Amino acid sequence: MRFLHSADLHLDSPLRSQALKNAELAATLRAASRSALARIVDTAIAQDVDALLLAGDVFDSGQIDVASRAALAAELGRLGAAGIPTVMIRGNHDALLDMASYGPIGDSVVQLNRDTPTFRVGEASIHGLGFTTRHVAETMLPDYPVAEPGRINIGLMHTSLGGAEGHDPYAPCSEADLLGWGYDYWGLGHIHKRFERRSERSLAVMPGIPQGRSIRETGQGSATLIEIDGAGVRASEVPIALVRFEVQPLDLSGAQSQAAQIATMADAMRTAGAAGPVALRLRLRGAGSLPGTPDFARQLAEEAAAQTTGVFVEAVRFDRDRTAVAPGVLSDLAAMMAEDAASAGFRDEAGALIEEWRRALPREVADVLAPEGFDALVEEGIEMMLARLGAGGEAS
Repeated sequence: MRFLHSADLHLDSPLRSQALKNAELAATLRAASRSALARIVDTAIAQDVDALLLAGDVFDSGQIDVASRAALAAELGRLGAAGIPTVMIRGNHDALLDMASYGPIGDSVVQLNRDTPTFRVGEASIHGLGFTTRHVAETMLPDYPVAEPGRINIGLMHTSLGGAEGHDPYAPCSEADLLGWGYDYWGLGHIHKRFERRSERSLAVMPGIPQGRSIRETGQGSATLIEIDGAGVRASEVPIALVRFEVQPLDLSGAQSQAAQIATMADAMRTAGAAGPVALRLRLRGAGSLPGTPDFARQLAEEAAAQTTGVFVEAVRFDRDRTAVAPGVLSDLAAMMAEDAASAGFRDEAGALIEEWRRALPREVADVLAPEGFDALVEEGIEMMLARLGAGGEAS
């Protein structure tokens, strides 16, 4: 049998922080997430799978975006017309979503929950439990149905598994317990980076986010094609994303004039964009006077992007040896700033202050200070300060 597994579509993600940095990129990403859904459906039809498996966070919140819901209904309806059912569970983001508020999505769409934890198609039994609250602190594995003898058993679970950097523990579950549960395949969701875990008889896959939304989600967005037969379980990654996020190091030491700097940036952007649309974070070295004027560097990068096709500027940063910003006292100060920013005390105090600001901001801009962006905010703040300290001459 053959299945296509995806998770973390986040169809109605507001992308407010992206919109403040680059409105055109934010609009492109909104369209790209829906196009990624269409690509997933296209792949399922082309591969003639027995079912599409969606392991949570199809939507981004409990307040559904009606345009996103209509897009989902249309695409899954197209899949149903091809005779392919969709089996899904709720993740932490769409845990509170009233899926029936506008009526059923489609006749071929099955949502697994505690009342209906199993769906059977052909020789396979697909089991799953979704979130009913925004945060599940304990493992849900003991509540999953036991494997049905003589059938292919597949589990859908939204989980942080054993834990991952940048992710809070959501429905945590040990890999050993999961792989020892007796299922042939576990289709996971929640962590946005793809990985596989295998035991002698079981395979678990985190498919990754199909379409990245920020520089923290670099690489190729994908889904996973699963084949199960007498020889076991095989998984293959299927590229899905329309827009990639990449960090692009760039040395401007040979470009002394602003025109030369723009041309150097444009050359790098054309190379990066050759494989398709890309959002770039430029990390500049040898940029002459630019470190003292980060806004101007951004404008030069935007001019370079205007000379290319399918390239967006996500951000511009400066690479330098922080201990060499300036001699003597300033060098010591730079090192102390970097050390202090990494301490638990600083992170606790800064986090509390940022959260206070976030609560005071209008909803449309509060996401700029979202907790998951804390490290990026700290890094940007240190870089801006070092830029000003080193404005008299860049350290190479």
